[in-house]
Amino acid sequence: MDAMDFTQVIPRLRVLENRLLDKPKFDRMIDSSSAEDALKILQETEYINVSKEISHPKEYEVILSNELKRVFNMIYDATPHKEVVDIMSIKYDFHNIKVLIKAKLLDKNFDEILIPVGTIEIKKLKNAIDENNYRDIPNLMGKAIETAFEDFSKEKDPQRIDLIVDNLQYDHMYEIANRLDDPFIEKYVDKLIDLSNIRTLLRVKKQKKGREFLNCSLIDGGKIDKDRILVLLNDSIENVYGKLSYTDYGGVLKNGIEQYTKIGSSSELEKLSDNYIMRFMKDAKYISFGPEPIIAYIYAKENEIKNIRIIMVGKLNNIPSEVIRERLREGYV
Repeated sequence: MDAMDFTQVIPRLRVLENRLLDKPKFDRMIDSSSAEDALKILQETEYINVSKEISHPKEYEVILSNELKRVFNMIYDATPHKEVVDIMSIKYDFHNIKVLIKAKLLDKNFDEILIPVGTIEIKKLKNAIDENNYRDIPNLMGKAIETAFEDFSKEKDPQRIDLIVDNLQYDHMYEIANRLDDPFIEKYVDKLIDLSNIRTLLRVKKQKKGREFLNCSLIDGGKIDKDRILVLLNDSIENVYGKLSYTDYGGVLKNGIEQYTKIGSSSELEKLSDNYIMRFMKDAKYISFGPEPIIAYIYAKENEIKNIRIIMVGKLNNIPSEVIRERLREGYV
């Protein structure tokens, strides 16, 4: 993959970046008098193109789903190397795999939580699961489905489905990253895994589960060795920070663990993790050639959608403005 292959798409991305919602726009939505008014403010932006038929704020998820699908279709059409976009969209394939597996096992319809984005059509994933035939989907997706069903037949634990599928999702991301051979993409995947494993450690400590469960829950890969995390299971929360403060995530841990100790929730750590990745992505603003701006724009758009969801949920549930504002992720613009 040659960095110069992206010379035509990057100027277009710079235009798209300028259309991302900024802090004043989010503030207007938060400070609006109702969810209805927040929706009207959203529809003053380019979101009007995916929400013309929407009039009730409770339908905000339709808008966000439409926008996510529009953005991925647009970027796929624009980029010369589709696998650069795959690294961002493949998580939706594996999300859909988890949903479809559980739907089959429970004999229920969970179509409303499927996400119409990914590298594989939902219909194709559904057919593969229904027919136990994985020839038409990537090997690691087939392996995830097969392994999850086999494990459930023995363990009868639906939580293990998530663990199995998540691990193979990251294996697939590494596989793509290795083919692309791009340091930025490799660092991105490593950071996602490290931050996920840190949050998993704290969650397992809170649940008072053992080393074997933690070992199964941790994702292979990342820059923090899995054994290094396992030995922290019996340490105090304060010692966890002390022993991981040397890593790139010292700042995330300091504030995240402080809040975790106070309120027993990982929500602040999740927010700080998202903000950490956003700051990593912002380096792409200064890159003129290469895949980095594509990855960064998609992440920025996903982050924007997450913030809109936080606002709409808050407005619909009459959550105070200051609480909504505290939950927002750092923006790209």
